[in-house]
Amino acid sequence: MARSSSYNNKTWETVDKRTPEQKLWMAVLGAAAEDAVSIAKLDCTGRWRNDSIVHMDKEYFLNPNRSFYTVCQYAGLDPEYVQRKMKRALCQEK
Repeated sequence: MARSSSYNNKTWETVDKRTPEQKLWMAVLGAAAEDAVSIAKLDCTGRWRNDSIVHMDKEYFLNPNRSFYTVCQYAGLDPEYVQRKMKRALCQEK
């Protein structure tokens, strides 16, 4: 007996109400988060990540500046929530 595999694709799609701009800024924040928790010695362009760069990547989340709050605002995210999550992630890596 053949089984019908048709289903409504809309049922399985997640509804994402973010604007394209918010998605872009979320990608920027995601890239910064990846850099902060990464142990790789090379960045995505193949450049060397020395200790001062790694420290700056982490400091972006540990001691946020105006840029951090602006990026979070543009991404539609709560900066305190993002900072809390990143502090937890950075503390677990030690």
